[in-house]
Amino acid sequence: MKKEIYGNSATIFLQGRIDINNSEELRDELNELAENGIKRIFIDMSELDYIDSSGLGRILYFFMNYKKQGGSMELHNVRNENVKKVIEIVRLDKIIPVKEYNVE
Repeated sequence: MKKEIYGNSATIFLQGRIDINNSEELRDELNELAENGIKRIFIDMSELDYIDSSGLGRILYFFMNYKKQGGSMELHNVRNENVKKVIEIVRLDKIIPVKEYNVE
């Protein structure tokens, strides 16, 4: 899981699959950013092929607590149609802002 930090903002780049086998790594990365004073987190999903309920749950649970502490988070570049569909079905896009950027 790659991440870039710039000032008090950071981007985490998700790749491949996020599921029960590695969703704890995502949780740990998010918590580490918050503990280090990062106030804005962007999760880039341009190379994400699959996410299950454990991955979505980690993102949502973190976001709800992070928001209470004054942090903000966005999901960026949800390109995979199946990932996009799952996010829409569980209405995560109604809770966490989803934005598309051209990263070509």
